[in-house]
Amino acid sequence: MKTLLSFAIVTALSLPLLIGGGQAFAASNDLNLKMESFKEETLKSLKTKHSKAQFVDLTPEEYEHQKIVENLFSVQASAPALTSLEVYAAISANYPNYEYFTPNQLMSNEDHGGSEMYIVTEELGYGNSQFAKLNGNLLTELQRQYIDYDADTIIDGWYIWWDASSYENGTFTYQNTSMNSPWNKMNDSINIK
Repeated sequence: MKTLLSFAIVTALSLPLLIGGGQAFAASNDLNLKMESFKEETLKSLKTKHSKAQFVDLTPEEYEHQKIVENLFSVQASAPALTSLEVYAAISANYPNYEYFTPNQLMSNEDHGGSEMYIVTEELGYGNSQFAKLNGNLLTELQRQYIDYDADTIIDGWYIWWDASSYENGTFTYQNTSMNSPWNKMNDSINIK
């Protein structure tokens, strides 16, 4: 009963965010992450598996509220367990178009780096112990794009942009642990040229 009540509270608090729309959360500085091209390409790919897939756009305020809601109810909420995690794409000043990675790809095909570099991860399900590293150094989450796979206004997963701008290349690793049973730990890595 307690879990059901918590789920109802999370859903009620999140519903205005999911219906409200707005623009995707923008970085606090003037970085050009080419969001529209990313969304267009990614949605085209997603719709081959999930015909009703759609992005859930949040304003910066809604994004901050969503993070608070996720943290408040992370222990009790009956959110789906983390079921998929992968390094999805990279974009940089040296290669200013998204390079999309295949699930088993070990190294980027393009030479990245320069004044800006961002690595994108994809997750399905909810985790609560995430971190991204490049050459063993922790990276900062810059932006998050929520995705709804079945048009039920419930966030199923997200894409996260990690700021690797101070690096030219190296091994990128990403890890997260499911917030619910079976509390599985998932990780992925790729060598960025």
